Amino acid sequence: MKLYKIGEKSQAICQFCNQIRPTTFTERDISLSSGKGMVPNVLIAVCDQCDRMVSIPQQSVPRIQGVVHYSRHAIETRIPRHLQDALLMSCYELGYGANESKQTILFRYYLQKANQMKGVHARFSALLDSEEAQGKSSARFSIKLNDELYNIFLKLERDTKLNKAEVVKGIIVQIKRELLDEKNKTLVEDLREIMLLAG
Repeated sequence: MKLYKIGEKSQAICQFCNQIRPTTFTERDISLSSGKGMVPNVLIAVCDQCDRMVSIPQQSVPRIQGVVHYSRHAIETRIPRHLQDALLMSCYELGYGANESKQTILFRYYLQKANQMKGVHARFSALLDSEEAQGKSSARFSIKLNDELYNIFLKLERDTKLNKAEVVKGIIVQIKRELLDEKNKTLVEDLREIMLLAG
């Protein structure tokens, strides 16, 4: 497979000029055909005459598909303020302070972990019966999940027969216990590495 480079020359039929034209490969932001988004920094071939896109090389297709398929689903609910604080403090424990993106990564990690848990219904029931899960739900919790994680969240709701807020609370109580109470050093180091690599 040939990999094209920025500045490389080629030829292609330009649908705007209606003839074969010399082209140059360059990076540009391109709009999705649906009109619902844009893919940044895509390598494309541009007509040297009219400066319009004439082709997209095969190497750029995965970048475009990644944006098209990475749908985001918003999870919004209300939880007790102290649980929001627990999530924030857990990020501090990992050395990331009040970084909102790190809180999101941490929650996503524990969402996947909860999905793999044996006896998930009983486990969540115990977490929600705990003192940590009690209190007035006055704080807004909001997170966006890709298709895969959103389906995991919906599966957890079905398997546990809990509502959205209860699933969120159960996950955060689990985070609080493992990172703030038990302070499992191996887990902390693993999570630091995961969060570093996740960007």
